[in-house]
Amino acid sequence: MNIRTEHGQSKIEYALIISLVAVAAIIALTFLAPQIKGLFNTASGFNSVTAEEGTETPTTDEIIADFQARILAYYQKNGRWPRTFSPYNFTDIGLNPDDWNRPVNGLYFSPHGSEVGIANRKNDNIQVYVNDLNGRTLKLYDGWGIWCPVNKPTCYYHTVAPGNEVDIGTIRAVEE
Repeated sequence: MNIRTEHGQSKIEYALIISLVAVAAIIALTFLAPQIKGLFNTASGFNSVTAEEGTETPTTDEIIADFQARILAYYQKNGRWPRTFSPYNFTDIGLNPDDWNRPVNGLYFSPHGSEVGIANRKNDNIQVYVNDLNGRTLKLYDGWGIWCPVNKPTCYYHTVAPGNEVDIGTIRAVEE
């Protein structure tokens, strides 16, 4: 009786099939990566502040609204405001602090407890201007900020206080 075994041949066939499946998966992921990334970004909100090719950088209003929603969600979940110091002011609300080290639309954004701060950096060449509710142009001096509290519908120049309200839609960063 002559029994033939084909163990070696079947192992090679399985290895070839697995290799072909792996190559097909890599090719599919290469082509689908932008769509997959888009799905994750949509599910998580604004994760990155850099605009990709074909996409627009979020507006200042959109960024503030996103920060405020994240801060409020953190408060509702934990019964306290997020921390005010780096890096926890970002990580508490699900953001990577490294994504926010660069200016967006010429502005630096920073969550701070129950507020969102907007500023320029000391000794940079960017100046920030905004109009108050009477139409007067205000300059944001180095070290000062514009504060947008989560629980108020307006933003404030330098200090959250009556008379310091600004029209955030007029904010502009100018390279000087």
